[in-house]
Amino acid sequence: MRAIINRLFHRRYNFSTKLILILVAVNLGISGITGLVTYRVHLRLFNEELSRQYGMQNQQILARLDSRIKDMYRITEYIIFNPMVKKLVSGQGENASASSYDRLLLENELEEQLRQVRLDAPEIVAIRIYDLNENMFNLGTYAGSFQQLDPVFLDETIEQLKGTSGEYIWRRIGEAQFQDYTYKNWVLAARLMRSSDLETYGAMLILFNTSLFEAYLKDLRKLGDTEAYLYDSNGALLYNSVEFGQEQDRILPSMGDRGDRIVEEDGGSYLYTKQISDKVHFELVSRASLGEVHHRSQLILKVAVISAIGSIILFWLIITIISRRLLSPLKSLVKAMTLVRTGKFDTRVDIRSSDELGFIGDRFNQMTEQIDTLIREVYQRELSEKEAELKAIQAQLNPHFLYNALGMFFWKFYGLGDEKSAQLVNSLSEMLHYSLEPARRLTTLRDELKQIDHYLSIQRERHKEVLTTEIEVPEELYDCQIIRLLIQPIVENAFVHAFRNKKNGHHLTIRGCRETVPGENGAFLVLDIQDNGCGMSEGTIRRILQPVSSMEHQESQREGIGLSSVVRRIELIHGQPYGIQITSIPDLGTKVRLRLPDKREWEGDKP
Repeated sequence: MRAIINRLFHRRYNFSTKLILILVAVNLGISGITGLVTYRVHLRLFNEELSRQYGMQNQQILARLDSRIKDMYRITEYIIFNPMVKKLVSGQGENASASSYDRLLLENELEEQLRQVRLDAPEIVAIRIYDLNENMFNLGTYAGSFQQLDPVFLDETIEQLKGTSGEYIWRRIGEAQFQDYTYKNWVLAARLMRSSDLETYGAMLILFNTSLFEAYLKDLRKLGDTEAYLYDSNGALLYNSVEFGQEQDRILPSMGDRGDRIVEEDGGSYLYTKQISDKVHFELVSRASLGEVHHRSQLILKVAVISAIGSIILFWLIITIISRRLLSPLKSLVKAMTLVRTGKFDTRVDIRSSDELGFIGDRFNQMTEQIDTLIREVYQRELSEKEAELKAIQAQLNPHFLYNALGMFFWKFYGLGDEKSAQLVNSLSEMLHYSLEPARRLTTLRDELKQIDHYLSIQRERHKEVLTTEIEVPEELYDCQIIRLLIQPIVENAFVHAFRNKKNGHHLTIRGCRETVPGENGAFLVLDIQDNGCGMSEGTIRRILQPVSSMEHQESQREGIGLSSVVRRIELIHGQPYGIQITSIPDLGTKVRLRLPDKREWEGDKP
C-alpha cells in the first residue's frame, strides 16, 4: 500500500486524481483486510465450536459404548465364575476319552447353563471354550461360526492369551481370516478362564457381531460426513465406519492421548477427534470433513470483495463530482504561492467561500502583507535576544555569588568568632565592587586573578589547614583581556560541589599558558582550573556543555550560576573556536580548561 501511494505522488497527476486513487486504494485495502480477518475469525470460531461439539458427542458415544462393553464383561464373567461351568469343563478335561455323544451332552448342559447369557447379550454370535487339554466346546445359536474362521488365526489368539492374567484380548476379523473369504461383521474377544481362587481351567473365545459397536457409533453420522475408528487398549483397530479395506489407505495423524486436530488431506480440511473410554480403555477416533464449513466461510470473503468493489465505484463517482467545486480554491491558492515564491509579495487570493479553504486564503493574504515586516523584525529580535541574555546572566551572577559568600561568612562567624572579620569583609567588598562592573566590559587576567585571590582568602579562613592552593600563570599573560568573572564561578564550583563531602586534603590549582594551534589564526589563552574533589559523571558534563536557548538558559540558571554560565558567556561573546573543556574522574577530581582569545589590547568597551 505504501509503495503504491509513493508511486502516485511521484507521478505528475493532478491533486483530484491522486485523491481519488488514494481513497480507492485505501478503501480496497481496508475492505480486503476486514474481509480476510472476518473470514479467519469466523473460520477459527466455527472450528473451535465444531471441535467442542464433536468432542462432547464422541465422549458421550464412547461412554455409552464403554458401559455396554463392560456389561459384556460382566455377562461373560458369569460364565467364567459359574461353578457348574468350571465343573463341566474341568471334568471333560479329566475324562479325555469321552465319546462324541458325551461331548454333545456336555455342550447341551453348558447351553442350558448359559441360556440367560444369550438373552442378555444378543450381540454374542458364538462362544468356544477350551479346557486345559485343548478340548473345545462350541456354544451359541450359531455354534458352527468358528468353523468358518482360519484355524491358524484362532491358534494365534490362544497363543496370545499365554502370559495374561484374565484380561480380554480383542481382535478384528478381516477378510483373510475367513476360510471361504466371505467377510462377515464379526469381532473376536478372548480371555483365560480363571476361577475365583485364581485357578486357570480353560480359555474362552467369544464372537461378537459388530452391531455391538455400530449401535452407538452410528450417531456420529448425524453430524455430517464423518468416519469413526475404534481401537482396543493396545491400539489395534477393531472397527471402522467405512467400507472394509479403506482404513488401510488411511494414515491417521498422531494426536496424543486425547484432543482434536485439523489436518489438510485429500484436497480438503478434516477434523480429527480422539477420546479414550474410562473403563475398557478403548480409543475412538472420528474424522469429520470441514468442507461445508469452509464453503460457508468463503461466502463472507466474497461478500467483502463485492462490497469493496462497490465502494470503489461509489467513491470514484462522489469524488469526481465534488472535486471541482472543492478543489478550485486550492488551485488558485497554489498559483498565488508560486507568484510569492518569485518575490511578488503583493499577490492576493480571491476569497470566494467561508470554509477551510477560504480561511487558508485569508491567512495567505495576511501573510504576504506581513512577510517583509517579519524579515526585518526577526533580524532585530535576534540581536536584542543576544544582548538581553547576556544582561540576564550578569544580573543573576551578583546575587548568586553574594548568597554563597554570605553563607560562608555565617559559618565563619558561628564557628570561630569575628577575629579576622575586617580582612574578610575587605575581601568581600573588593569582590562585590568588581562584580558590579558592566557585563560587556572585559577585564585583565591580572584583575581576575586578584579577585580569585580574595575569594581564596575567604575559603582559607573557612577550611584552614585542609586547603592548599596553587596559581601558576606566567606574568606575560597578566595583560590578556578576558570576560569578567569567568574564573570565579569555576573556582566556586569546586568548593560548593567538589569538596562538599571531602573532609581534608583540598587542593586547587590554576595554571595558564599561551597556545598556538597550526591552521588557526592567532594564539589561544589557555587556563586550567583543577581540583582533587569528588569529580563528576559523563552525564553531568554533557548537561553542562549542552547548548541551550536564551529562554531555556534563563529558566535553568535561575537558581544558581555555575559552569553553564561560563559556557554560555564564552559562546555569546567569542563564539567558535573558543570554549570550555571538562575532564573528570569520579573520586579523583576535575579539570576545567578555558580556551580564550589571546588579546593584549582592548579597542574600547562595547555598549
